Amino acid sequence: MRPLCFVLMPFGTKRDASEKEINFDIVYHTFIRPAIEQAGLDPIRADEEQAGGFIHKPMYERLMFCNFAVADLSFANANVFYELGIRHALKPHTTVSIFETGTKLPFDTAPLRTFNYDFKDNTVLQAQQKIDALANLIKANLNTTQEQQDSPIAQLIPGYHFPDLDYLQADADAFKEWAVSHRSIKKELRELEKKWKGLNKLKDRAADAAEKEQLTTQQKAIVDAIRQEQVGMGDALLYSYDIIYALLNAYKTVNAFKEMADMLRPLVESTFEDNIFIKQQLALAYNKIGERTESERVLKSIIKKYGPDPETNGLLGAAYKGMMDDNKGEIEEAGFRSKAITAYLDGFEADPRDYYPGINALTLMFYGNAKKDKAVFDKYLPLVQFAVDRQLKKKSDDYWLQATRMELAILSDDCDLATEALSDLLACNPEQWARSSTKANISKLFEKKSTMENASSCDWIKLIVNKL
Repeated sequence: MRPLCFVLMPFGTKRDASEKEINFDIVYHTFIRPAIEQAGLDPIRADEEQAGGFIHKPMYERLMFCNFAVADLSFANANVFYELGIRHALKPHTTVSIFETGTKLPFDTAPLRTFNYDFKDNTVLQAQQKIDALANLIKANLNTTQEQQDSPIAQLIPGYHFPDLDYLQADADAFKEWAVSHRSIKKELRELEKKWKGLNKLKDRAADAAEKEQLTTQQKAIVDAIRQEQVGMGDALLYSYDIIYALLNAYKTVNAFKEMADMLRPLVESTFEDNIFIKQQLALAYNKIGERTESERVLKSIIKKYGPDPETNGLLGAAYKGMMDDNKGEIEEAGFRSKAITAYLDGFEADPRDYYPGINALTLMFYGNAKKDKAVFDKYLPLVQFAVDRQLKKKSDDYWLQATRMELAILSDDCDLATEALSDLLACNPEQWARSSTKANISKLFEKKSTMENASSCDWIKLIVNKL
C-alpha cells in the first residue's frame, strides 16, 4: 500500500456569503486527487463521516497517522480549520494548505504557506498545471532534505517539541490496515449497488413474468450480500461511521429498508443514541416498512429535544402521510392528513429555503380540497415556488428539485411546464426508489384531479405517471 494522504476539505456544493459556488467534489476528483496520486500517495477523504456532524476516532487517527495531508481552506470551513489545527499541533511539516482565490482567509492563517487555485464554471482552471505544481510541492515536502515547516507552531514557537508518535506505531499500522479494509468494503458495496441497478433495468425489459422473477431472485442475493458485509463488521460497526454511511446508501439504493432498520435499531440504542442523522434514517426505514408509529416516536423525540427542522419534520409528515394512506376511506384519514400538513408546514417555517416540506404540505392540502385550506394553500404556493426557482438556478441537475418543479406545475395545471420538468428529471438518472416515490405522488394528484374535473383533461398527467 502506498503512503496515505488525508484530504481535509468541504464536500458537495457550497456557497459563500457572496453567493460564489464551488462543487468541492469536482475540485477533489479533477485536481486534488490526481495531484496526490501523481506524487505517489494514496488519497483518503473524510466527507462521508462529516455528514453525521461529528468528529470521531478514525478522523483523529487520520490526522495523526497519515503520512501527508492536504487542507482545502476555501470558504473558511469550520470543520476543516479545526482539523487543520490538530494536524499543525502534531506535525511540523507534511501538511499543504490550498484555497480557491476568491476566499478571504481568516487573519490567523496569515503565517501559512498556501497554494491557490481558481474555480469557475464548474472547472478548476488550468487543471493540469495546478496538478503538476501541487504534486511537486507534496514530493518536496516528503523529501526530508527539502521539507519546509508548514505548522505555524513550528514557525513561531522556537524550541517547541512536537509529540513523538512512534510509541503509537502499532496503532498507526492498525489504522492503515483499517483504511485498506474499509476502502475495500466500500468499493464492494458500490459494485453491489451497480449490479442491482443493472438488474433493475433488465427487469423493465423482461420478456415475461418468469424472467422478471429470476432477476428479482438475483436482486435478493445482492441484498443478502450487502447484509453479509454488515454482519462481517461485527461490533466494529459501532466505531465505523464511514461503513454505516456506505451501508445506508446501499440499502436505500436496493430498497432494503427492513435490513436498514435492523442495522440501525441497535446503533440508536447504544453508541448513536444522540446522533440526529442516524435517528432520522431509522425513522425513514421504519416508515418505509410500514412501522409508522415507531417512525413517529423517533422523530417526535428529536423535535422535542432540538426543535423543528425541515428534515425531521419532513420525515414526520411522511409518516403521517403513510398513516393517512393506511386509513384511506376511513374517518381517521382526514385527521392524519391534518397532522401531516401541520408537520410539513412547521418544517417549512423553520427554514423557508427548504422546499421539500412546503411542496408536501401543498399537495396534501390539494388532496383534502377543504375550504379552510384554500387560503393557506394560496399563501404557501408562491413561497414554495420561489424556493424551488431559486435553487434551480444553481442546481438544475438535482432530481428532487425537478420533481418538485413538476408537481408544482401539475398543481398549477401547467401541462407544458410539467412535461419539460419530466424530461429534465429523467435526465438526472434517478435511483429507482426515488423515481417510484415521485410516481406515487403524481398518481395521487392524477386521481384527485380526475374527481374534480373532466377525466379526459387529465390525460397528460396520466402520461407522466406511465413514463415514471
